[in-house]
Amino acid sequence: MDNIKEFNSASGKNTGHIIIIVVLSILVLGLGYLYFNQKKTTEVKIVELTQVSHEKETVTFQYQNLLDDYNSLETSNDSIAKQLSSEKERIKKLMDQLRTTKADNKEQIEKYKKELKTLRDIMKGFIHQIDSLNTANIELTEENTQIKKQITTAKKENKKLNERYEEAANKVAIASVIKAINVSMLSLNSKGKETTRAKKTKRFAIAFELDENVIAAKGTKSVYVRITNPSEHILIQDNQPVFSYEGEEIAYSAVRQIEYDGNTTKAIVYFENTEEGSLIEGTYRVDIFCDGSMIGTAASSLK
Repeated sequence: MDNIKEFNSASGKNTGHIIIIVVLSILVLGLGYLYFNQKKTTEVKIVELTQVSHEKETVTFQYQNLLDDYNSLETSNDSIAKQLSSEKERIKKLMDQLRTTKADNKEQIEKYKKELKTLRDIMKGFIHQIDSLNTANIELTEENTQIKKQITTAKKENKKLNERYEEAANKVAIASVIKAINVSMLSLNSKGKETTRAKKTKRFAIAFELDENVIAAKGTKSVYVRITNPSEHILIQDNQPVFSYEGEEIAYSAVRQIEYDGNTTKAIVYFENTEEGSLIEGTYRVDIFCDGSMIGTAASSLK
């Protein structure tokens, strides 16, 4: 009888173990599915955002080309000339609006693409009208034919198009630099109160705002501050840290990681003066760096 009970007990334990193993296996498979599904979704979103951002750059470039084509159209007809001027102003306004459109706004970018097609169709109408008027005069007809050939040749020259694209890309790169605004440098004593005395200064507080920039890359930004004393020596910590700027490794005083989402972001970076009484009288300057560019500066005087 005792042997039967022991057998039943062992069987019950084995069954319980099997159930636990099965449940854990199901959980592992479920978590694995959720992980790979979420990973795939994230990768799809990244691809979509990249595509939309590329579409915005392409559409901006196409608007510039369209404006150049409008500028190339010439007519002595006052009525058509007035309409051309109106359409060119319309294109410029749309380009300004496009530049301020966020790169992930797919719906808005699609609207600009549709508007671009409409503007191209309108331009075809202008070309037809101009051609019709020019047929009445041989000289105007020949001039118009020459202009058309020049436009066609320019569009076929890949090198020139690449140069224009690179120029546009450089302008975008310059525009994407984040600026530091409302920069100030405060001198604080050991109690955290503002002071103008060099001997009492224990800490520098550099306050600023990363300005709004809809085309700048978003994410975690390493913001470096570089404080120079009146003798033009850099205030640094014991380990003498450096960062890359314009192909060189230069020293900095302090660094802070800041989350930037494209909107105006306030921040404060502190520098601790570990050697009490080491500061001298005079004007101290701070330069702020981010993404390989100097984005702001300020100065403060100590007595």
